Amino acid sequence: MLRPESVAALGSLCCAVSAAVVAGGILTGGCGPRSATTQPAASLPAPESGPPGAPTATPGTVAAPREKPKVTGRAVRMTLYHIAAQKCPDPPQVPLPKCGGGSIAMVSQAFKQSAAMQGSAKLCDGRVVGVQKVNPLCFVAVGAEFPWGITASGRPATPFRSLAIDPKSFAMGRWYYVPELDGLQLPSPAAGKVHDGCVRADDVGGAVKNDMVDFFVGEHSAVSALKGKLSESVVHLAEGVAHCQNPGPL
Repeated sequence: MLRPESVAALGSLCCAVSAAVVAGGILTGGCGPRSATTQPAASLPAPESGPPGAPTATPGTVAAPREKPKVTGRAVRMTLYHIAAQKCPDPPQVPLPKCGGGSIAMVSQAFKQSAAMQGSAKLCDGRVVGVQKVNPLCFVAVGAEFPWGITASGRPATPFRSLAIDPKSFAMGRWYYVPELDGLQLPSPAAGKVHDGCVRADDVGGAVKNDMVDFFVGEHSAVSALKGKLSESVVHLAEGVAHCQNPGPL
């Protein structure tokens, strides 16, 4: 997990690399590292099969739509982030520094900057790496149990579930309900599924401060796909919603 001063340092680095862009009413390109840690995934609680009270259907019938919880929540500004994917081939311009010395791979300057900004990245050879330190910047390879990278909490980054927050404003590890997400048709990597509005504060980011949050969407293509579906850059976070007590994966 990154030290607070290290998180702030990379927040300044990534914002210098790529400023947030307001497009379609949603801010994209959120800044800040999502650090790799050594906490094993086995120590984390297993997700439940689905949200309590979720509608079920017997074969040949259609489940009744679930009524949305009537909550207001705290207004926040949402940006989107994703795992950086190396283009293949990628010109070997600079080393991707390895924590402890040496390099993980030779990569393009653009990919190194993207990996630093997003906090996790997937290489052409299939390895997934994450930022562990920012001063000096270095990366570590993570295990197969972290296909989308690892968050500052030690949990696997989970598309459309993981949220980067400011721990001074929101509780790390807590589930929150976002009414603007409830009922949203999701793009890849969860194409064909509908969001239930539940997200978990798994991560932090150097530029994620106060009432700003960064929503992990998995793939870069999902950023573009969601611009037209989320009509506002301001959403609401509500806690204590029974519907969001350890919901299952999307």
